[in-house]
Amino acid sequence: MGLPDKIVELHRALDAADVPHAFGGALALAWCTQRARGTIDLDVNLFVPPARAEEVVAALPDGVAHDDADLARIRTEGQVRLWWESTPVDLFFNTTDFHERVAERIRDEPFLGVDVPFLSCRDLAVFKAFFDRTKDWADLEEMAAARTLDVEAVLGVLVAHLGGSDPRVERLRALRG
Repeated sequence: MGLPDKIVELHRALDAADVPHAFGGALALAWCTQRARGTIDLDVNLFVPPARAEEVVAALPDGVAHDDADLARIRTEGQVRLWWESTPVDLFFNTTDFHERVAERIRDEPFLGVDVPFLSCRDLAVFKAFFDRTKDWADLEEMAAARTLDVEAVLGVLVAHLGGSDPRVERLRALRG
């Protein structure tokens, strides 16, 4: 099964189990820039607390491998990487009030004939700035070029969580253009 079909199957499985969710990472980025970037993984934000880990994992499609150590990691870290054949599936659970607000801004987009939920561009940008990897800053630059990066809104979140002196704040300010 290819990545596009896995996206739809994963969405349908979580939706059937009433697990609110949205896809992030390169998948959401494609909607924000109107340009697809190659990816091999599925990033899924789950708008439930880590305490619901067993319920969520039980809802995943057959073939998504997991064990007790993965459940423990979810409970302690709020996130985990699972594998669906050769596809990494990164699950991110609600661990802050910010995550709860993210759920209010998801957007459904048509994907293979199904409306699939994705992170808003604003929230995707916040997560990318938090992760602070080289590829995330390249993605943020792409979003700025596509005019889908709300620098002021993202700055507000970063300053609230990291303080105004964090290097990521200055780096984001430089993207104002």
